[in-house]
Amino acid sequence: MEQRRLLTFSVLVVVTWLGWFSVGPVLFPGLFPPPKPKQQAEDVLAPGEQPEGPAIAQAGNPGEAPVEPVPDQPEDPAEPESRLPNHPRQTVTLGSLDPATGYTLAIELTSTGAAVVSATLNDPRYPVAKNPDKLDPPPQLQLLGNNLRIRIDDEGARKRLAHTFDVDIAVIDDQFRNLAPTASLRTLDWELLETIDDPDAARTKATATFRIRSPDEQLEIRKIFRLNRVPPEQLQAGNIRDTSSLASQLDVELQIRNLSSKPQLATYVLQGPAGLPLENEENARKFRDIKAGFLSGESGSISAETLTAGQLTKDHENEEVETWSQPFRYIGVDTQYFAAIVVPAEPQQKLSWFSGSKPTVLKVNTEFRDRSDISVELTSVELELPPDGVVEHRFQMFLGPKRRELLETYEADAIIDFGWFAGISHVMVWLLDTFHGWGAPFGVAIIMLTMIVRGCMFPISKKQALSAKKMKELQPQLMEIREKFKDDKQKLAQAQMELYRKASFNPFAGCLPVFLQLPIFIALYQALNNWVDLRMAPFLWIDNLAAPDALSSMPELPFLGSEFNLLPILTVALFYAQQKMFMPPPTTDEMAMQQKMMNGMMFLFGFMFYHVPAGLCVYFIASSLWGMSERKLLEYLPEKPVDEEALKNKPPKKDGILARLFKQLQEAAEMSQQVEPQRGGQGTGNTPPTGPGQAGGKKGGGKRGKGRR
Repeated sequence: MEQRRLLTFSVLVVVTWLGWFSVGPVLFPGLFPPPKPKQQAEDVLAPGEQPEGPAIAQAGNPGEAPVEPVPDQPEDPAEPESRLPNHPRQTVTLGSLDPATGYTLAIELTSTGAAVVSATLNDPRYPVAKNPDKLDPPPQLQLLGNNLRIRIDDEGARKRLAHTFDVDIAVIDDQFRNLAPTASLRTLDWELLETIDDPDAARTKATATFRIRSPDEQLEIRKIFRLNRVPPEQLQAGNIRDTSSLASQLDVELQIRNLSSKPQLATYVLQGPAGLPLENEENARKFRDIKAGFLSGESGSISAETLTAGQLTKDHENEEVETWSQPFRYIGVDTQYFAAIVVPAEPQQKLSWFSGSKPTVLKVNTEFRDRSDISVELTSVELELPPDGVVEHRFQMFLGPKRRELLETYEADAIIDFGWFAGISHVMVWLLDTFHGWGAPFGVAIIMLTMIVRGCMFPISKKQALSAKKMKELQPQLMEIREKFKDDKQKLAQAQMELYRKASFNPFAGCLPVFLQLPIFIALYQALNNWVDLRMAPFLWIDNLAAPDALSSMPELPFLGSEFNLLPILTVALFYAQQKMFMPPPTTDEMAMQQKMMNGMMFLFGFMFYHVPAGLCVYFIASSLWGMSERKLLEYLPEKPVDEEALKNKPPKKDGILARLFKQLQEAAEMSQQVEPQRGGQGTGNTPPTGPGQAGGKKGGGKRGKGRR
């Protein structure tokens, strides 16, 4: 009987418990709060990305409105996660990919960290350099956010790859991490407070405002992003995108509000540009660099600083990364043709907002360290927040091509580095731009530039051709001299120089055109590596004059890579033909050996030129064809008759630098010959002493000998 009652009671309890938890939430929803998800280690995903595992833990459901905690409410230790922000994850796009709207950028923002996910250029001149999917039209170049995800570990260490304009504030992040190990201003979703549409561009947003509050409701952080556009009345101007930096500028405002009635202190760390793209990695000579312009002295002059990714990675591994403490005018990251720099909107000469700017390595490329992803972190000075007050810091971020007209607005034109021959590079760029403005493709403009250069050098080339002809005429006399003085190299050289002097022949004149073209070669190479207009400029079968022509693919080969480049082979072949045409036939074994060495150097040139830009090969091919044609034409020019009488009455020509140098060497050799016999005589005792010191020494020696006896 007792067992039956116990069994009946147990069944009733189970039925009642199941019924209550099945019907109760429907009838009494307020008594049944939703369960809280567990915080755990996971991947941080970019907006719109499908998760591979569980998403970052957030309190409550994404669609619920945030619950504002009551000030001075006692903390409930049983439910610490209930005070985490509960804002939905959202993305906002400022600007447009349509150039007709007047915008040059499409900026994607995310509520996760209230940061910049990507920045895409919409100018059709800036597509991606390589289009493996053969899309038509090719996708536009993404200037920020070209990086990978990194996991957050179980201990809560921040290992998410940085987004541009992420911010850390220790006094707030410490509170978040007390609630959840991985929670921080970078990983939590901020509230999208407001977006403002552009009245002149339909369905295009121009401004977005995010905010987040600390768990204790004492501090509030806001980020306001504004993207500028070209004014409608200026949009039809031909080169307004290349001269006005306004449309390539993202304005960012950081506000730290003190919501309490007591003064507070705060320090923030702002993340600089992250994820700039690398193009043509196999052939490029420049990758990512940190660029900074530091203010020096009361005059406000700017000292440019460059730190390469390779050097930064090395310093990072050795824990020797230097933190710059100088106030800066601009700082950021640049690649071969594009730059992303941060500029404080107010002058920093008198009071800097930052105590330090530190270059950082976001992701190390262990195979090619120069290609590592790098950025910079800006640490503010300690900010004093008055009660119910706000501190505002405004920034401008330039995102665009490295054009002098655009960068001069921020006094950052030193980012464009043309090297030693910058003046020549600027002249060449101006000429190429002028020819292109006349309607010539850039390949034809390079050929026109070559014609101007070779035309200006025609007097020197003519002298070189005449010098080669005279050298050919002097060959019989040189052979006689070599035969006569074959055992005395000094007299041989002296006789050769005497013959050259009488014939008014300079054996080094043929090298002059090469030395004169060397600065032009370097300047053009620097222009191709820095001038953005030559990027993706087509010519004939060439898709990009600023990169090798890449006619077809081939198996991977050492030093050559996996692309077959035709232009370097044509360039070296013309070099070889030009050498055969210009150099006289060898008359001695030494000359034959020299020519064999030159042929070997041509083979090495093939490897050296294999990865140079196609535009440089076009220049050398045009220059070689011009030189060969010029040499052939000069052979048919009538020679000017020699006036023997005038030649006799002509005063002797002064010795040149080479002749004077050779004479000095000859005098030094003769003096050494005169000194040697004297030294030899003293050593053997055959030459009598000439000085009193020597005689005294000998006499003294006799006395010492007598003393020993």
